[in-house]
Amino acid sequence: MKIFVNDVLLNVLKKDEEQPPGVVFPVSQAEEVLAIYQQIKDAKPSLLSQYNFLPHDYEAVKQGIKAHFDVVEAAGGLVVKQGAVLFIKRLGKWDLPKGKLELGEKKRLAAVREVEEECGVKALVIRKVGVTWHTYLQNRRDTLKKTTWYEMECLDDRRLAPQTAEAITKVKWVPMYQSGKVLGNTYRSIHHIFLKFLTEKTGAAPVVLADGDEE
Repeated sequence: MKIFVNDVLLNVLKKDEEQPPGVVFPVSQAEEVLAIYQQIKDAKPSLLSQYNFLPHDYEAVKQGIKAHFDVVEAAGGLVVKQGAVLFIKRLGKWDLPKGKLELGEKKRLAAVREVEEECGVKALVIRKVGVTWHTYLQNRRDTLKKTTWYEMECLDDRRLAPQTAEAITKVKWVPMYQSGKVLGNTYRSIHHIFLKFLTEKTGAAPVVLADGDEE
């Protein structure tokens, strides 16, 4: 379970999961992870950009973390067309099309709907890529959004246009080999899921440019 809090990653590991480089903190209860979350939320300086936790009981700690938050389900797409991926620009940052599930809606259908609503693109789900978790405040309540991501094939982009009502100012097909130009100006959760997708698809990760302000 990888939880993104602003640009800090709280990485809660399973016992059989490969351990990342750096310090791994053993934990016995969710409160130990939530204490770090609270520190970051209160804008106190974070010593690390990534905290790795190895729970004694993974499921118990995971459920304890989720119990602290209002959990929101969302779905999104990495839409591919002729070697390029569809990005959106929202609030000055590059992002991928995604949104909350409607009541009773299936994740795959939600991802397809959100791509069409936010970008004007009709797409077909190919496979599940992975899941991201990120936190934010909504009505002063701690909220944890779980987004399920799918690789999609573009079927029709003749109505390509940004959904301005959702603060999207631009939609752009970015060639995979040029994706480093946008990854320098995106959210860490988007950076994570896109690199996972790209590595699985091409076997290589892009070089991220420092300014990241691809227009």
